[in-house]
Amino acid sequence: MTDDIPLEADDLLISVYLDTSALLDMLATIEDGFTLVERVTSGQSSGLSSERSVAGEISSPGILNFFKVGLSGKLGRTKTEGANESSEAELTHTYGSLLNRLRRYLVADNLVDSGSPSTYEVGSFVEFTGVVRPNPFTASFQQLQRMLGFYEIVLGMDGKHPTGGTPKGGGSRAQRPSPGNAQQREMKAMTDFFEQLTRDVEREGTSTVVFEQGDGGYSAVLTLFDAFLRDRSMSELLNREFRVLGKVARHLPSGSPEGVDLLASSGIAGFPEGILERLTEAVRSMSGPGGARVAVPRASIDPPVIEIVPISIYL
Repeated sequence: MTDDIPLEADDLLISVYLDTSALLDMLATIEDGFTLVERVTSGQSSGLSSERSVAGEISSPGILNFFKVGLSGKLGRTKTEGANESSEAELTHTYGSLLNRLRRYLVADNLVDSGSPSTYEVGSFVEFTGVVRPNPFTASFQQLQRMLGFYEIVLGMDGKHPTGGTPKGGGSRAQRPSPGNAQQREMKAMTDFFEQLTRDVEREGTSTVVFEQGDGGYSAVLTLFDAFLRDRSMSELLNREFRVLGKVARHLPSGSPEGVDLLASSGIAGFPEGILERLTEAVRSMSGPGGARVAVPRASIDPPVIEIVPISIYL
């Protein structure tokens, strides 16, 4: 920030998700490419001066978090050598500082739609605020999968069921599966089914989340790339209120005849509708009074809803 512009809390963002590829592409477009940052030199010197051009390079996301990049559009570096001593310092940027820079550009040029979500248009930049929820379809089955895992452990610790053996008086008898082993096999089969179900809906390396405004307001559906999450478990993200900066890819206002189908690209979407209904009903019956506390899975998000291609999620 320059000295003549006051610093505000809104200018300092803490990002929990940042698509660095999109960030660098947009900044390079705005600034006509990246340059190496010039060294800041103090002291006096005289002597030979030379200048050379260099190619700006951006390291791949996840390897380095600091860049010697300037955003002036000129590729070059100047170095002065002389007899007198001089001190040099290099300015660097982080992903966070570049995000702040991009957002300042967008806000200053009125490119971010700050009005009501009902006015959002496809292709516009928006900053949407809401409570982040996990995919309401897979979250239910993932919770059941974890619960069944604990149940399997309990069955494995139960030593009351005989597994067969040699009866008194000699002789032998065929081993019979115990009730405990049968239950374990059933639990294992259900766990494998839920795992395959969630893997089919949530593609590897991606996660779907929903931003909810509540009180009948808009929801926003986002697909996140796990590699760009600060915490891949999403424990710091889920069930908390954040802002997302991105572009609107779809807008379904109130009264739209359809919602956002969370199973559209999955294999289970091709199954008869009755199978999904039976799955939902099975979970609903399990979560009745005195049962497991599991949310009933939802396969779609009702309007009003928007779909956003996210650049960053932050506070």
